[in-house]
Amino acid sequence: MLTASRTYSSQQAGSLLVPSRTLAGSVENRSAVAPEMVTTLRELGRIISHRLITPHFQPIFELSQAELYGYEALSRIVGPAVFNSIEELFCAAQGSGMLSGLERLCRERALTTAAQLGVNELLFLNVCPAVLADDHRPGVTAKLLGELGIERSRVVLELTERSLISDYDLFGRVVNHYRRQGYTIAIDDLGDGFAGLKMLAQIEPDYVKLARFMVAGIDKAPVRQALVEAIVTFCQRVGIKVIAEGIERQEELDYLTAIGIRYGQGYLLARPAPHLLERMPQLHDTSVPVQTWLQW
Repeated sequence: MLTASRTYSSQQAGSLLVPSRTLAGSVENRSAVAPEMVTTLRELGRIISHRLITPHFQPIFELSQAELYGYEALSRIVGPAVFNSIEELFCAAQGSGMLSGLERLCRERALTTAAQLGVNELLFLNVCPAVLADDHRPGVTAKLLGELGIERSRVVLELTERSLISDYDLFGRVVNHYRRQGYTIAIDDLGDGFAGLKMLAQIEPDYVKLARFMVAGIDKAPVRQALVEAIVTFCQRVGIKVIAEGIERQEELDYLTAIGIRYGQGYLLARPAPHLLERMPQLHDTSVPVQTWLQW
């Protein structure tokens, strides 16, 4: 698990988030717990203890040159489960106090498999801010990276907004701690979270990833065009790289490249897969100058 050593206690980690009622607290009196909650907790425990997670890797491309830039590691459940999706699994883990263990498992499986497959590019790993600050097992991921021969500079910690952050000063110190260790930082799903713009201003990440919500149909959405262009302009001024997520249509790709977005991922380019996809498909270039897009 990616954890801060010495400086940040588990009590501080919890203070990053707005408190919420958890399933874990409810199971003290099992007679009062709904049967579906008991099933959820047992299934979570089964998946984590038996390590029933496998990573898929989605390529991130440098769009103008159609060159591979890196991979995002995305977790998948192995075999049948009561959860309909990985998102549902993570929501249940957060509500039951098992998020730290689940994220640790996903990260270990992603790094180990990436090393086995010979990934030499950047590797983007999703992490919840509270888990980032949790110091129950300090240095575990750093040790694993050393054993696998993966340099920390190749690992991008992709911060996901699963919870509302309540202490940005503490969170900023945690992020800077990891920067000093050699990791780089990305904000995931900008435009589709609790406080993405505040996180952007406070954390000053190396990357921002535009959410699918911002990208879908952007070639026909003037309001989102204006918003995305403002974000791109800001990021260019302060040296933050922008990655567009969820590109599914040629017209979206054409517009995004026309306004200067250099990096992207999505089903149009390559779907997540258990093996490595290294080439961007040959796509028909229907791009037009950005001035023309803005007249539509």
